[in-house]
Amino acid sequence: MEYIRVRFDPNDIRDVIASGNVIGETETELMVEPNYYVISLSGSGYAPPYWYGVVSGTTSGRPLEIGFTPV
Repeated sequence: MEYIRVRFDPNDIRDVIASGNVIGETETELMVEPNYYVISLSGSGYAPPYWYGVVSGTTSGRPLEIGFTPV
């Protein structure tokens, strides 16, 4: 398994969408299979519109950090 943490506004928790599927919420460590993903958030008002790339080589406690910012 691989691990990601998607950062946004801690006061505005959003669903994390990985390749079309909701996998959890922002600001938490999430487990995913090693693979290529397109990551976005629920709702609008954030940038960039999505993140894409391969998730591999992570561990629990050392997840891949993915950041979005409010706009």
